[in-house]
Amino acid sequence: MDFRLFEKKESMKRLYQPAKINQLMLKNRIVMAPMGLGNTIDGYTSERDVEFYRARARGGVGLIIYANIQFDPIRHNPNSGALLFDAKYVPVLKKATNAIHEEGSKVFAQLLHMGRYAIQANHGGEQSVAPSAIPSKFTGYEMPREMTSDEIQDFVRWQAHAANLAVKAGFDGIEIETNSGYLFGQFFSPLANKRKDEYGGDLLGRTRFLVETLAAVREVVGPDFPIIVRIGGNDFVPGSCTGDDICDICEILDQTGYVDAFSVTGGWHEASLPLITMELPHGAYAYLGKAIKRRVNCPVMQSNRMNITVAEELVELGDIDFAVMGRPFLAEPNLANLAMVRKISDARPCIGCNAGCLDVGRQRKPTGCIGNPECNIEADLIKDGIMPTEIKMQQPESILVIGAGPAGMEFARVAALRGNRVIIWEARERAGGQLHLAAAPPRRQDIFYLSEWLERTCIRLGVEIVFGREANAEDVLSIASQFDRVVIATGAYPIVPQIPTEDGARIVQAWDILDGTADTGREIVIIGGGAVGVETALHLAEIGTLTAEELRFMMIFDVEPYEKLQLLLNTGSKKVTVVEMQRSFGKDINAGARWSILSRVKKLGTNLLPLSTVTQIKKDGVMIMGEQGEAFIPADTIVLAVGSRSNRDLHSALKGRLERLELIGDAKEPAKIPEAIRAAYQLAISL
Repeated sequence: MDFRLFEKKESMKRLYQPAKINQLMLKNRIVMAPMGLGNTIDGYTSERDVEFYRARARGGVGLIIYANIQFDPIRHNPNSGALLFDAKYVPVLKKATNAIHEEGSKVFAQLLHMGRYAIQANHGGEQSVAPSAIPSKFTGYEMPREMTSDEIQDFVRWQAHAANLAVKAGFDGIEIETNSGYLFGQFFSPLANKRKDEYGGDLLGRTRFLVETLAAVREVVGPDFPIIVRIGGNDFVPGSCTGDDICDICEILDQTGYVDAFSVTGGWHEASLPLITMELPHGAYAYLGKAIKRRVNCPVMQSNRMNITVAEELVELGDIDFAVMGRPFLAEPNLANLAMVRKISDARPCIGCNAGCLDVGRQRKPTGCIGNPECNIEADLIKDGIMPTEIKMQQPESILVIGAGPAGMEFARVAALRGNRVIIWEARERAGGQLHLAAAPPRRQDIFYLSEWLERTCIRLGVEIVFGREANAEDVLSIASQFDRVVIATGAYPIVPQIPTEDGARIVQAWDILDGTADTGREIVIIGGGAVGVETALHLAEIGTLTAEELRFMMIFDVEPYEKLQLLLNTGSKKVTVVEMQRSFGKDINAGARWSILSRVKKLGTNLLPLSTVTQIKKDGVMIMGEQGEAFIPADTIVLAVGSRSNRDLHSALKGRLERLELIGDAKEPAKIPEAIRAAYQLAISL
């Protein structure tokens, strides 16, 4: 016997070991969460969907949940998820399930109904339906219509019919969606369900609709076909279901014998706390799944800001049986394969920003990822089964890149993958460019993981990064004969506004505050309330508040009452004022992060002055003209956050003197991270 094979098997973590749901064997316990991709046309799955899922299945995930399949023939959005109330939709869905099976993964069909969350204009003009005629702020308080008992029975039949069609389409199981405040969750909730019939009242009544649906689906698919329920472990909405309520509901559902697993997430869309953004620590809501697991006999899956390291630990401890991850698979299709061979550092990280996925989905655009320019357009890029990064150049080039920001490193990464020799000159002693600034405010540190990954990957691919090498035109021209191409990625620099200034005023740039190269006093005025100004305010206002370790100590030993701890968490050492010419603050922060950042800034007591202009900077403060007229704001430090301008000096000096000269990133035009990375990728694959 080869004992080395035995030892290797025994050392493999449970996350990567096979496991069953009902009678279906999965090759590992990693589940790709349901995510709307925004590619459906008239209810039909597109080729983009097929190739997106094929790439993730090839990447080693055990189970894929195919999101947002709509079963209601009356109220549906044909461009926001596949339709499955008619057999005509089966063949195209079968293309997707076949692709997933060919790559070795399994796939479940997730049946969705939004209930009162369905915006009428997006659903054929039909009024939404709900357990009771109670509107939601999620739709701008559109009034839903209360479902009749006969309609509830229609919904039960429709879901059983959709499940039957899902079997014909090649799906390996069914997931019924009750989470996030959708229809079944509305029936569970005493906030949304005020019915007086058998579908309201106590928990047995409020779960009756789902129990009847599960029974009907089970009858259609048979005893061995997996059925799982996706459920929010806590609605996180006052007056709605608590964690204890959800545990009771899961116990009721588990006792029916119809449910083969619970997939636990957290919170309704209406919840006023972060559910998946980077503010949420990885795996922080795992306590919800852990509580449910204590109450049920079937397996439990857990999602919400899950990553591989946390997933390994939770499954190893037995707190959950399967780990569910969504956005990490947008960033890195090969995540499961890399994790299984202990190469997780090679995986492109999800930074939890929501900018390329959730935010664009709300704009009814196809899902993407700010760090992965190939995400969800694999079908557009692939030729003869090969991605552009897999195509080596017939005549590889030697390329000099100036600047190791996100654009410079992404270009270098892709160019190196294609067989080119690449050298980067970086003026500073570190890579990352403005990613350092974006990652500086509290709870934004995950952004820097993207910079670290780009640098690490470039080095692994043989890219030479020369730090402390500031380039000028003569330097570049003197060695130009050694290179076939020069790519300028010199970024941008902050703007200095023309404001009358008194001698002795202390003025610093927000970039220098975030970069850790400038200090401030106790009273600070920030000029500019865009993303940089607001995030700088957050950075400064949190100085002197309780740290996580201090709070943990005080709570364990009951040092102070809860109210005092709240005060200490929200009271810093600095008094911060932000002056903004427009009415709104942080308009250029992506929507998925903006609300929570602004909420925190306000809670910290930051003085936000909209529709105001600084007319003069004095040595002890600023004069402003605002809604109430002219006023003086005392300050010992003035922070400038009024925007940036492209640094094209080197490009201008070289233009016309080099045959192959390129300009990318902020040096071309100040842009956000995804635009810079996407443009760098496109240039590198076009060579």
